[in-house]
Amino acid sequence: MVDQPLESLQAEVEILRIQVAQLTAINNIALRLGTTLDFDSFLTELVRAFLDYGACKRAFVFVPDETDNMLHFGSGSAPLADVSKQMQLEHTRLPIYNPEPDSLINAWLEGRTTWVRPGNPDGYRAHQWLSDVLDSHDFIGLPLCVDGRLMGVIVVDNQPDGTALSEDVVRHLELLSPSAAISLKHARLHRRTALELADNMREMYILRQIDRELNETIDLNHVFEMTLDWALRFTNAQASSLAMYNQETDELRFLIEYGYDRSREQLAQIRQEYGAGITHRVARSGYADVIPDVSMDKDFVRLATNTRSILSVPVMREDRVVAVITLESKKLNGFTDAHLNFVEKLATRAGVAIDNARLYDESLVEREKLSHILNNTADIVIVITTDERVLLINQSAISALHMYPNTVYAGRTVRDVFEATPLLEVFETAKQHDDPNLVYEVKMPNDRIFNANLRHFEGIGWIIVMHDITPFKEMDRLKSELIATVSHDLKQPLSVMNGYIELLLMQQNINTQGMNSVNMVRKAIQNMRQLIDDLLDLAKIESGIQLNLAPVGVGPIIADCVDQVRPAAQNKAMTVVNLVTDNLPSVMGDRARLRQILVNLIGNAVKYTQPEGTVRILAERRGPMLRIAIQDNGMGISPEDQIHVFDRFYRVRRPETDSIEGTGLGLAIVKSLVEAHKGQIGLDSRLGEGSTFYVTIPIAEPA
Repeated sequence: MVDQPLESLQAEVEILRIQVAQLTAINNIALRLGTTLDFDSFLTELVRAFLDYGACKRAFVFVPDETDNMLHFGSGSAPLADVSKQMQLEHTRLPIYNPEPDSLINAWLEGRTTWVRPGNPDGYRAHQWLSDVLDSHDFIGLPLCVDGRLMGVIVVDNQPDGTALSEDVVRHLELLSPSAAISLKHARLHRRTALELADNMREMYILRQIDRELNETIDLNHVFEMTLDWALRFTNAQASSLAMYNQETDELRFLIEYGYDRSREQLAQIRQEYGAGITHRVARSGYADVIPDVSMDKDFVRLATNTRSILSVPVMREDRVVAVITLESKKLNGFTDAHLNFVEKLATRAGVAIDNARLYDESLVEREKLSHILNNTADIVIVITTDERVLLINQSAISALHMYPNTVYAGRTVRDVFEATPLLEVFETAKQHDDPNLVYEVKMPNDRIFNANLRHFEGIGWIIVMHDITPFKEMDRLKSELIATVSHDLKQPLSVMNGYIELLLMQQNINTQGMNSVNMVRKAIQNMRQLIDDLLDLAKIESGIQLNLAPVGVGPIIADCVDQVRPAAQNKAMTVVNLVTDNLPSVMGDRARLRQILVNLIGNAVKYTQPEGTVRILAERRGPMLRIAIQDNGMGISPEDQIHVFDRFYRVRRPETDSIEGTGLGLAIVKSLVEAHKGQIGLDSRLGEGSTFYVTIPIAEPA
């Protein structure tokens, strides 16, 4: 092994020291650049770094703009002495798209360092302009590339003292360029992210403002004007239009037009002659269209003088095009993806606003119709909200309740509005029962009588409809008087007939056949008497029977009624089960009339149940009422018959009931007696499964 001379070792050490110093300096520069986030500040730091490390007098940085494929001036070490040349430098736009093969730009795009100097045999074309602006004929252009993509260009020289550049300067700059290129890439990425975030925040702010403005109006013209105004503001378009589209007729109707240098009449004439062009195409397809260069589109119709690009977006509602927004720009490729995205969001909001405005107009029309109907109907209509406030009351109600016609009642509480009227008690009673089939009879202050139906609807409240039945009540009164008079007059001939039959039996011997005839006459007289008694009883009840109300225990009454109908049940081998307990509260009722009600209902259950059937009587407390139910497993009642079963003289006509005697007045009498007790009667029945009749009677309050 030969020992290396000391001088050689010292030289290598010195080289290593210099390399370490260079790497340390480059690392420090990279760290300094990496901590600078603002892009303009970064470019200033980048220029300073190349000046410090490359030992140059001047440095300028140029960065590409992706939107226009141009190399722009970014920053410089110091302003040029010539102000006009400084302005030229700051407005530098060097095309980087498809450059000439022997140009500076092409070399930089390929990642090659360029050294322009006097008498350079390898000089590049298209550098003269830069030499003139910088007033320099000895400068280096250093491309900053990452993965073959140009991030920027550093141009350095030694002006104004004119010192010549050296190979060492080139070498130093090329050592620094990889780190500088990566830092520049990160700075560009940070700027792009910051700009996108700022654009997104701006867009969100604008959309929030648009939503607020659109929600505050239901005027269609105002909606259209705001929509186009925001579209123009965001996209910087020079002209815009909004047209409504009718899919059925394939017609466009242009409502709003901004920025055109022709009158509306001239625009309409052009469209009539040449068609609506791109706007009509978008309306038919339902898809947005961006035209970077209108000269390349066969459907383009020139409306504005300088239009070079177009953005057209459909306004959709339920997969249907209702309008089209069209924007025109005087720039080639004047609309970006961000513009398209924003206008599509704007169109969505405009579609909702258009629908809201249309629905509001329709609701106004329907509300006017409803108002005319309600105010011209003789029936009383009242709507009460779930929190018991008056929502609607028509003129018939105000008149019938003797209320002030010019007073606003909407929004006031039920108690406040109806406290001095009989309707308040009916409303409170209806709330407790909550039965939509119940109908209440209400006597108004003007002595007219109304049938009131109160129904509860989820999400709305209570709807009260009242129908004037005063004429029917008067007719019914006259009919009842006639029935009472005729029935009373019929009793006398029946008594005479019965008397002569008894006399005939005492004076004559009648054979078996004759006796059968006599019994049939007797039975007919008895049926006629029962019919007359029922008619008189019903007339008495409906004319306003006076009940002897007192606290009454229903248990003994039901037991007495069961004993009365038990013989009829035994004849049919039926079972009558009394399930009423002794701990039930007393009711406020007339003992004799309660007995009449229960005997009729239990007797009907026995009468209309087949032999060997079962009848059950149950009772339970339900709030302030006692509910008594008579349940059988008989033949049941059809829904058609259930509607009329409480009507006078109505009888269920079926083969099974033909042999069952009855006047058809029993249940009508029962219903009248129950209502006279301020109770309710109801029915639940299915054919072939039996029936359950139930009555509710108010419980007697403790003394």
